[in-house]
Amino acid sequence: MPTRKLFIIIFLLFNLIVISCSPIKIISYKNIDKNLTYSYKIIELPNFDKTDENWVPYDSNTIIPDMVAKSLKSLYKDLEVIRTSSEFSRPRTQISGKNILLVKGKVTNYNRGCKYCEWLLRRNDKGKSSVTVRINLVDKNTGEIIADQSIEGRAKPPGYGESRYIRVRDEIVSLVINVKN
Repeated sequence: MPTRKLFIIIFLLFNLIVISCSPIKIISYKNIDKNLTYSYKIIELPNFDKTDENWVPYDSNTIIPDMVAKSLKSLYKDLEVIRTSSEFSRPRTQISGKNILLVKGKVTNYNRGCKYCEWLLRRNDKGKSSVTVRINLVDKNTGEIIADQSIEGRAKPPGYGESRYIRVRDEIVSLVINVKN
């Protein structure tokens, strides 16, 4: 009887470890209203903010918006994607009076990964580092928050450089596409 209880405890702990190593987690604070139609021709991507509470990679606030801008430019040729150093700086072109979607972000957490999960499962995709970004999609003319999500994405192999942010980038791009369509 004690071996059966021990087996059940080990089985439950193993499942808990496997479940906790999921590649992406999304928390929606405000979803996109499907009843409204949005028509944005310009998307502005300032550098993301970084939290002071936790250590986050020093380059995450610039690399993630750069990656999102590249993806959006490759997907939509007619869409104007503007990268700025902050949300208050204006690009040289005069864009007032047009519908502008502001993609504000804040890198809130970084987790260096679970080496035990990587060793136990013998897979390179498990146990990698993860980064958490809180995204606000804002109509720049009205100031209305269209969507508010927190996205945590685990790194893809090899686990350093831009590969740390690929899953987060993909989720941000899909969120912007949901507003655009």
